[in-house]
Amino acid sequence: MAKITGAHLFVRCLKQEGIKRVFTIVGDTILPLVDAAADEGIEFIDTRHEGAAMHMADAYARITGQPSVGMFTGGPGFANAISGLPAIYTSESPVIFVAGCAELPEKGMATFQEIDQTAMAAPVTKGSWLIHDRLRIPEFVATAFRTAMSGRPGPVHLTLPIDLQEQEVTEEELNTYLPREYRNTGRSQGDPELIQEAASILRGAQRPVIIVGNPGRYSIEPQQLEALAEGSGIPIFTVEQARGLLDDEHPLCFGYADGALNPAARRFREADAVLLLGKRQDHRYRYGQIFGADARIIQADPSPAEIGRNRGISVGLLGDLGAIVDQLTSAIGQGAGQRSKEDIGPWVQQLRQDREAWLIQLREKATGEHPMHPLDVFTRIEHLIDRDTFIVMDGGDYVQWGRSYLKARMPGRFIRLGPLSHLGAGIPYGMAAKLAYPESKVMVFMGDGSFGFYAMEYDTCIRHNLPITTVMGNDATWGIDKTFQLAYYGRAVGTDLRFIRYDKVVEAIGGYAEYVENTEDVSPAVERALDSGKPSLVNVLVRSGASPLAEAMITRRRGT
Repeated sequence: MAKITGAHLFVRCLKQEGIKRVFTIVGDTILPLVDAAADEGIEFIDTRHEGAAMHMADAYARITGQPSVGMFTGGPGFANAISGLPAIYTSESPVIFVAGCAELPEKGMATFQEIDQTAMAAPVTKGSWLIHDRLRIPEFVATAFRTAMSGRPGPVHLTLPIDLQEQEVTEEELNTYLPREYRNTGRSQGDPELIQEAASILRGAQRPVIIVGNPGRYSIEPQQLEALAEGSGIPIFTVEQARGLLDDEHPLCFGYADGALNPAARRFREADAVLLLGKRQDHRYRYGQIFGADARIIQADPSPAEIGRNRGISVGLLGDLGAIVDQLTSAIGQGAGQRSKEDIGPWVQQLRQDREAWLIQLREKATGEHPMHPLDVFTRIEHLIDRDTFIVMDGGDYVQWGRSYLKARMPGRFIRLGPLSHLGAGIPYGMAAKLAYPESKVMVFMGDGSFGFYAMEYDTCIRHNLPITTVMGNDATWGIDKTFQLAYYGRAVGTDLRFIRYDKVVEAIGGYAEYVENTEDVSPAVERALDSGKPSLVNVLVRSGASPLAEAMITRRRGT
């Protein structure tokens, strides 16, 4: 009878789920898993800090639209890795967070590097489990993946003791199933009567909008959203991981669904019908109060807990968002005796004017003064960004200008810090993008403060041949917090940094780097960095100043 170890069994379960890469730092209590993965042909991407590996797993899931795996030793490795978990949880990325631990019989005896990993991970995961029997490894892996991808996606945790990794199991003892046998692979549709009701509201509206949020990334295909836009004529806004599901250059896409970064989105308060596709009525929308009191809200979501949360709605659609989009497209197209798409022409035209006026206003800030405005950077390198380029944003005031100005063209290619705004993730995000799509440009925009978190990951870039290009805005401050301090208290405390030649740091590690002070030198330097074929950094001296996001937050706090 053929025998395999628990480690090999676990790794084969990962392979069955389509996992080809694991993000990690190798450590004591996962050594059997690491050895088994080498036998099974799974690639290990090892970083210089476990938190960076977790951020890579987060980005890899966002970019591919599929679950990813981070694997770490128990105790200290787990403790470092969990620093990235709250950001993954609030971003709703399906990351399988795996950790080893000491032998199961010694649990609770102050064993080697013992901490309660499952309890620590539980508050920031959709599920957290200790595998306590080698024969149940397939069951726990199946449960983890099913949980991560059901409803609204999110991370899960598994702790696998080292003794279970080393124990043998025979094929006769196993009762294994394929993924299609242990989770739903179909698309649950919305209630047909409610679909018709929602379609009627949208057809009858004069100022409708559609807003797409996080879960749309994992269930809506770009062509589905495009068909809904063109079939209904309704303007669409995207936010969070849904950025790029409809190209910002599409005539019915109006960019960021955030009034702090996009004045066209401030018109939400005037909308008479709002379709929320996976977008929560959260703080961004003042818990639904950003919409007018008379607005008819249609909320489609894969989780029943989100429908009607914080504000009552007109129609709630529970199901797979891709299926619901197809249903609505069909129902709107079949409607008779309602207004035509031309009836909302003035509304669409108003949004178009708002968008164009905002772009002009932003470009006017690129004056070439010294030190340069962040928009001197973004306006002078936009020609280097094609539709396939990955844009990664990490930092405070500096990158908010880029978020306002640059366009999201394809799903998974406009990546920013999630709702937790966990600084420093930009370099790991960029590495994941280059790993998934090695032929695409990867441009990371980050502040000097953010760079300090994971600067040594440039070594990871070199070891794994991941030539990302970082365009740093260096103002030697914790920019957005200093902006807040000056606005609220009239002074800055603890938010000044030293000016550092971070380009020299990257050169010392083995990458390509340049330092830029003059506006006219930005584009040539970035182009040389992209062409170098190496992990690269362009360190750009910029001036501090409140971004649109900071100004909006200050205004809201002051109640003005």
